[in-house]
This record gives sequence, structure tokens and C-alpha cells, in this order.
Amino acid sequence: MNSETLKNKLKPIVYPIINFIPRRRLKNKNFTIICDNCWAGKVYQELGLPYQTPFVGMFVFSPDYIKMLKNLKHYLSGDIPLKFVKESKYIKDFDNAYPLALLDDIELHFLHYADEEEATQKWQRRLARIHWDNMYFKFNDNDACTYELMKEFEELPYKSKVIFSSKNYSDLPSLVHFKSAEKQGHVGIDLKTYHHYFNAVTWLNKGGEDLTK
Repeated sequence: MNSETLKNKLKPIVYPIINFIPRRRLKNKNFTIICDNCWAGKVYQELGLPYQTPFVGMFVFSPDYIKMLKNLKHYLSGDIPLKFVKESKYIKDFDNAYPLALLDDIELHFLHYADEEEATQKWQRRLARIHWDNMYFKFNDNDACTYELMKEFEELPYKSKVIFSSKNYSDLPSLVHFKSAEKQGHVGIDLKTYHHYFNAVTWLNKGGEDLTK
């Protein structure tokens, strides 16, 4: 049994113990986190909730992510089929180690999926779970991110948003500074370090964005 398999087997035992207090504190349990990487899935796991977002076990490069957020209902309508491709505009000599799909013109990197069938089934199933009346948005400075893209994210008309960044830009109110990541120049695997800087339960309890209006 490899370490990843063992870790996954232990999660149902360990997570309820170490996350007992956050789970008790959480008042808002029907919410959708739109996310640029695997962080949203980690939050749902820690809080003992089913995935209520299609952005689980995958990532989106920052330019595409911002483009998608500007026309979210188009991209997440459920009417656009995934088109699987073999080449990425962001990764030179992409080795096809995982499924890569186009959602219209947005690249979706299904990093933790075995094949196209699994990626398609889970994407469609989780799209149907989106709570359009309780939305949260998370962004970080990985994957071709720039200050300009963070600025565009900040200017989106969503109140419930957060940026994880290795640089502390004072003009971005939604930014959470990951001080330990300053030297590497990007936050890296934020789902392993975010607890030091950000309280997800407090954020979620404030209420999300209602996009049904």
C-alpha cells in the first residue's frame, strides 16, 4: 500500500477528530466554492461535506480562470460538453499524464482523475450540485498568475472572494498574504498551508454571493 492510498484510508478516521471544532462552528453547509485548484475539495473533506462544486481534484491556469469567472453562467451552464485534447497552450510538450479538456476555450486540467470517462462523469454530476445562491470564489498566485490578474479578480462583482498570495499587495482587500511563501514567489500547495493564514469556516459563515438575482 503506497502512502497516498494509506492517507486516503485514514482520512475518514482522522478528519472528524482534527476538524471537530470547525465542523461544529460551521453554520453554512450548502455552499459552492469556485476554485482554481484542489483547495475547494480539501475544504469540503475537512468539514465532512459532500463536494458541492465541480472544481475538485483539478486546476485551471490563472488567465483561463479569470476569463471563466467573468462569464461564469456561460461556462458552468452544463450545456457545454468537455472536449478532451492532447496539447496545452500553457504546458510545452504536455505528456498527457492526466485528462486535459477544453470547456469551450477554457483548459481544465483533471490532475487527479484516471481517465476521460471519470472526469466527464464527475464534472457533470458536480455541476448539478452548484448552489448559485451561495457562491464563494478563491484564487491564488500559482499557474501563470500575475498582479494584473489578481487585480482583475479583485474587481469582479463578487463579495465572497479571497486571494492567496506570496506577495502582500496592500491595494487588494481580498488578499491573504502567505508570508512563508515569499521566497518561492508563489503560494504553492496552498491546501497544505492555508490554515496558518486563513479561517475557512469564518469566511463561509459570512454568507456567499447570490447569483440567482
